[in-house]
Amino acid sequence: MKKYLLLLLLGTFLCACSSDDGEGIPFVTDVVMPSEARTFAPGDEVTVSAKGFEAGDDIMLRIAWPLTNAAISEGYADGVWGVVTSRTESSITFLAPGGYPAGTAEVKLFRRGRAMPLGRISVSDGTPPASYTLYGVRNDDTGEVAISEFDMQTGEIVRTERFPGSHFIHPVNRPGSNCIFGLSLDGGKRSAAFYDLTMRYFRNSGGDRVVTTGVLPNSEAAYLLCEDNYCIILGMTETRTSVVVPPSWRMPEGIGAGMLTGSPFVMNSDGYVMLSVNNAEGCYTPMVFGMRSAGTEARLGDPVYADGMIPFWIVESASDAAGPKHSVCCGYAVVKDGATELRLYDPAAMAFGEVLAAVPAPVRSVTAVTFPDSDIQDRIYMLCDLGDGGSRVQVYDRAAKSLDIFSGTVYCTEIVLVR
Repeated sequence: MKKYLLLLLLGTFLCACSSDDGEGIPFVTDVVMPSEARTFAPGDEVTVSAKGFEAGDDIMLRIAWPLTNAAISEGYADGVWGVVTSRTESSITFLAPGGYPAGTAEVKLFRRGRAMPLGRISVSDGTPPASYTLYGVRNDDTGEVAISEFDMQTGEIVRTERFPGSHFIHPVNRPGSNCIFGLSLDGGKRSAAFYDLTMRYFRNSGGDRVVTTGVLPNSEAAYLLCEDNYCIILGMTETRTSVVVPPSWRMPEGIGAGMLTGSPFVMNSDGYVMLSVNNAEGCYTPMVFGMRSAGTEARLGDPVYADGMIPFWIVESASDAAGPKHSVCCGYAVVKDGATELRLYDPAAMAFGEVLAAVPAPVRSVTAVTFPDSDIQDRIYMLCDLGDGGSRVQVYDRAAKSLDIFSGTVYCTEIVLVR
């Protein structure tokens, strides 16, 4: 189980730490910063020139932005790691930070636990979008992964971004990050990875043994690992000091990690994790374990004879005297004979329940919001196979009980809602 710690390295690119400024002899001399008149967009490359850079040097940032109608004049994020793209003896290049309002970033050179101030840059607004956007992920043989943004009204592709890689699968989102988390299959390993849509860069953790991805009820992106016949759920760490031993469950007899790799897991508000076990030869089995029963063996439901079985989630809302209440419910998209049923599943009773919708096409990927109060909370987005190598996006509206189809053929392998 020690190898799961490799995955925590991925979180260090999204979290913060702090360090004292360097004292005594400066690390580098003759520092040349970019022009103060220039404002960088998030993801733009920033190059600092100087004498004396070393191969292990890093960049640390203190990001500040003005506040209005507040008791303090500015907000700030200190100890943010810069995303370094190149290092030479005479320069270091990093990406302008994203995820924050327009402001300034104090740039520090970080070396062996000490920091040396280099200067300051201005950065334009990089706050995540307030509403969700649908994205499609395409893997092909070109050596690149394509991320396509859909128009939420027409379904047309607005733009496509590409990055080097052979396969990036099982995309999920943590709302407010504007990042797509998933698995990279490069080098024959299943490693945790993410693509930052604000800063336009891809990062691979370099670890392995990651089985699939998922989203927790608190909207945190998470990963499922298998080690020594145990399942382990590891959420993305928020700080470098918050590492705790993650919960684990024993795998049922006869179930291997390779049988759980077909799609992301889901978790409902009661802490039940649901996966789909591919038994091969057209047979799938629901697999469930509870956050309150860590250390026990995962449970298996009755087998389902189908062409595919994909876990999905929905957000249910209700109101009483205490105010609005929200809960996450889960189910499976059961694909058989060219059609799909969206069926809720009771993980406590280990039984299928209500059929939400019947879709006259085989569904290959399902996504819905994990955050309540969204204007698309009642919609389930599905990527449906056309049988000719192309796909169509269909949308089921639970409130209207209607099925809509986006116009146009798309060539994606999976879809995900992101904000």
